[in-house]
Amino acid sequence: MTDPIHTGGVCALVLAGGRSRRMGRDKALLSMDGATLLERAAAFWHAVPEIGRVIVSAGEDGHLETLPPETAAVTDLYPGCGPMAGLHAAFVRTDAELLYVSAVDMPFLAREAILPPPRGDAAVYVKDGRPEPLFGVYRRSCLPALEAALRAGERKMTALLARLDTEYVPLPETLAPMLSNLNTRADFLRAIAGQPPLVAFMGWSGSGKTTFLEKLLPVLTAHGLRIAILKDDGHGFRMDTPGKDTYRLAAAGAVCTAISGPNGWAVLGKEPISPEELRQKLPPVDLILAEGFKYAAYPKVEIHRLATGKPFITHDATLLAAVTDEPLDTDAPQLGLEDAEACAVLLMQTFFPKKGAKS
Repeated sequence: MTDPIHTGGVCALVLAGGRSRRMGRDKALLSMDGATLLERAAAFWHAVPEIGRVIVSAGEDGHLETLPPETAAVTDLYPGCGPMAGLHAAFVRTDAELLYVSAVDMPFLAREAILPPPRGDAAVYVKDGRPEPLFGVYRRSCLPALEAALRAGERKMTALLARLDTEYVPLPETLAPMLSNLNTRADFLRAIAGQPPLVAFMGWSGSGKTTFLEKLLPVLTAHGLRIAILKDDGHGFRMDTPGKDTYRLAAAGAVCTAISGPNGWAVLGKEPISPEELRQKLPPVDLILAEGFKYAAYPKVEIHRLATGKPFITHDATLLAAVTDEPLDTDAPQLGLEDAEACAVLLMQTFFPKKGAKS
């Protein structure tokens, strides 16, 4: 047995040793806002002053060979036994008296969700009548019960909590989104889409992005959605008319011009703006469809046409669907260039599951 990892008595444990079966790829390595979920989780705990060290439960040997800075990994002494084995290994292989625990797939954590140290062995939230054992605080006094449960073949964390002196704290409604897990591909796509959801319809020039959106928009509108379109033009554009008042005032130095009338309104800015900033300036809508943004970190529907002679672009977890006229090597749904109805159903089922769209 190697020397224990020194933690100062209090450390955070990021549970990242799972096999991510429902996601289809390692959740810890999924990227969100420019960082992996593991990097986000480590950064969250590093910012908490009470935490002496951040430990990563890496599961089996060889998993997560690259770790975020200033973290240490522990591997399971009881392989294949899930989060309970990770918690056990963290106590055995560190000198921590207190472990603040979170799952790696909780990207929305905030400081106000952190529970105070328990009077007994553990403290966890209760959501909809069920304990949430993957975000809580555990004392070293849990170790005998952990050892006994694992030797007996018990893997359920809720069963462990029942063995312990556990404080069950009702989860305030305002904190519920912070404890959301990204268990499936749809969960991840909803997380990176934001609110209102933004989905990029992208592909090479000539692939038919605008044509497909023209078919898709009436179908989504028939489902009762209000839709906004964002267009990415990397070559620059002009929407104002030379000689008109707004053009003249912009030329005189206005950073932004706006015009309104009985048939609509427009705002024209002269400076670059990000999709997120644009999202905040739109009127209330249900869904934003962005044409372009092929390399942005949003859910993507890639339009692929054989005649362009260009390769398929998106091979990561941001791909919601491929709209294509030839079979592709991807595990995402593949739709035909005329399948606007099927694409609408997929969008509804992914981003508005409560509306009950059916194929």
